[in-house]
Amino acid sequence: MNRLDRELYGLQMLRAIAAFVVIVRHTLEMSYGSAGRFTPSWIATSGGAGVDLFFVISGFIMVYVSFPPGRSPDSPKDFIVKRATRIFPLYWICSAGIIAISAVGFLRNMNIDLSVIANSIFLFPGDKLVFVAWTLSYEIYFYLIFSIFLTLGKMHFTAIATIIAMVLGVVFGLQIQSRVFADFVSSPLVLEFCFGIVLALLFSVGGKWRVRPIVSMLGFLAIAVASIGAVHPEGLSEASRVIFWGLPATLIVAAFLNVGRPQSWAGRAAVLLGDASYALYLTHIFVMLAYGWVIKSTFVGGVSQVPFVPSVISICIIAGVLTHLLLEKPILEFIRRAMKRQRSRQPLEVGGLPR
Repeated sequence: MNRLDRELYGLQMLRAIAAFVVIVRHTLEMSYGSAGRFTPSWIATSGGAGVDLFFVISGFIMVYVSFPPGRSPDSPKDFIVKRATRIFPLYWICSAGIIAISAVGFLRNMNIDLSVIANSIFLFPGDKLVFVAWTLSYEIYFYLIFSIFLTLGKMHFTAIATIIAMVLGVVFGLQIQSRVFADFVSSPLVLEFCFGIVLALLFSVGGKWRVRPIVSMLGFLAIAVASIGAVHPEGLSEASRVIFWGLPATLIVAAFLNVGRPQSWAGRAAVLLGDASYALYLTHIFVMLAYGWVIKSTFVGGVSQVPFVPSVISICIIAGVLTHLLLEKPILEFIRRAMKRQRSRQPLEVGGLPR
């Protein structure tokens, strides 16, 4: 097993966990609109840390896979094209789905204007059609900064320059005249990508560097404890969540880096869910809309949600996996084949002249 395979199996499992806890959070929050609330709020609150896990994982993966041993890193253009083709197709489809739902009379309270459309198309900061897409705006921001410094050609230079640029954004971002962009760039949440970058550097330098599995349990425990004491409506303020969720998330990611190829059916299922985590993240919002309507419009809203919450979570998982297998994966394969054909048609250069 090569080094890259060993790490990515663990991170795929962790992506599955991150997507799952986000789904649990939104399902429980939706169930609170009924008369049958049955869980303390901190359980739902702690699910928000799934986003922090995603950010740390992203910081690690972008650095680690962009500098494969014995090969040159991708050019900034190739890097951005790869990330854009991974992020936008399914996201645009889900955005179109929200427009379609709104067009038939649902989501009457949702304000869809030109700014929302523009933000949704390009993943600018601000309100978007897909409410969970605020995290994708931060991903794109990180990708753009990272791609700029790929021109430095060395992992350490690129990583350190990216960290410095993002920290400077946090420090001086409030000087931007646009309040939306100022709040976005200065958000401490971007530091969680930096945590992942540091992990990638440590792991690359220390080939035998290991973090014991027990550390991940301590990380999950720290997230839960912080969630119990949370008083912010969304769980924790951005600065607080970087400390009380982001740092534990970093420990969790570090502990999962050495998980090998799963042998059990449960482990293989976790890897599949990790592969489908992006589809799970985007498509579960449609199940949430349906669940909210059922609570509001039927007898379900007046009874205990104990039998309904697990069912809704299961539907989210099934819908996400099917979307991944039947839609997302074929689209990505089509794009990869098209890009491969395009590269094969480009003339080879010999002595500076096309052949």
